[in-house]
Amino acid sequence: MSQPPNRPPPRRGFLSGLAAAGAALATGLPAPAAPSWLPLRCDVTRIPPDHLALLEATIGEMQQRSRRDPADPKGWRVNALAHTRLCSSVSNADPAQVHGCWWFLPWHRVFLAVTEWKLRALSGDATLTLPYWNWSNDRRIPAAFTRPGSPLADAERHTPDRDLRPVEVDRLLCDPARSALGVAALEARRFTARAPDEIPGSFGGIAKPNGGAWHGRSKMETVPHNAIHNYVGGEAADGSVGDMTGLARAAFDPVFFAHHGNLDRLWEIWRQDPARRATEPTDSDFTQKQFVFPWLDGTVIAVSMSDLETRSLGYAYDRLAVMRDGATPPGDAVAPNAAGPRLASAILPVPSGATRHELRISGVQPGDRPLSVEICLARPGDPASWLSVGALAIGPIPGLATFPDSEPRFDVTAAIRALATPLVEVAVLPLALGPSQRSWPAFQYAGMAIVAPAA
Repeated sequence: MSQPPNRPPPRRGFLSGLAAAGAALATGLPAPAAPSWLPLRCDVTRIPPDHLALLEATIGEMQQRSRRDPADPKGWRVNALAHTRLCSSVSNADPAQVHGCWWFLPWHRVFLAVTEWKLRALSGDATLTLPYWNWSNDRRIPAAFTRPGSPLADAERHTPDRDLRPVEVDRLLCDPARSALGVAALEARRFTARAPDEIPGSFGGIAKPNGGAWHGRSKMETVPHNAIHNYVGGEAADGSVGDMTGLARAAFDPVFFAHHGNLDRLWEIWRQDPARRATEPTDSDFTQKQFVFPWLDGTVIAVSMSDLETRSLGYAYDRLAVMRDGATPPGDAVAPNAAGPRLASAILPVPSGATRHELRISGVQPGDRPLSVEICLARPGDPASWLSVGALAIGPIPGLATFPDSEPRFDVTAAIRALATPLVEVAVLPLALGPSQRSWPAFQYAGMAIVAPAA
């Protein structure tokens, strides 16, 4: 098993730096000295032109290799299949599955880092980094990933002709405190859920394995993660889905890495609070875990969870602020269209005397088509009072038994306070996932209620 260093080697020719360091580690000899600089992952809208050109050329070379030989270990396909093998099944019964548990953020962090190491080795430039897509500001796929002929646009996409809605990027405008965070998931106080009820409110998810075989998506993994996947990949009129919509092909689309780069950056923002960072696991089941990935010479490399600091993995971010330069996206001003089609609606009583309120939708079932919806509340009979309280994004899932999000929950405390009514109307509004989508799959659920959650 090869094991190149976790920090990038000094600039050298093709593969020589990583190969030399890997050999040193294997023989017990001192590894090459780490460079004094640390490469920066940049906002893709601010990436220097020469950096972008080199990134395109290197990814383009990997794509060409895969076209000539799908099994080429230096090819884009082999790299993407590392995600396919672990992530294409929703089932948490599979011990290798990294979604729906506390491996979601760490595994994807390492996957991006290993991909970055490959790009550096292939290009011969040890400063090369992956950019991130700050969808909190840029509500459409950045131009660098859509330019005709660019390797960064080489993907199957059926992206709708619309901006991402604020709720799809977890910007909850109905709640001033959470809106100020930019991404509401940053309010999570704990990394690890200690019980199933805590999973939706945790930042990192529940331990895996655990005694109850519990699984479910954390605040980060539901929205914004799932919603952006659905938006980028989309669904064609004939029912086919884009690469990003289905987990089996998601990492074939280069924008996957820019999306997950921003999720990884948000993790670093969350970690700036020492109290929150202190909730990250310290037990050996977590810290001694190793992730294995294919390497460029046909062998595999192992990366330990003890190396999860960005500095150890060889990168830093240019900016640790959710919104870029404090700019407010124009899309924030667009009100929910409750006059359009609805997939579900109900008028629900509001528990009196409660300090917090939560909307719970029970018995949600996926189908064989992707679906993204916006959840809104209003005073009954008052069409001017609609407020967006959250979103739900479901990919096409072949089986129901292991669906991890059967009871989504939405903190509607601020909306209930603003509406000031004993009854609220709830509407589930479909969000287009194709360029000209006019029909949607059914939203399958058992019931919904406004509850006063326990403190």
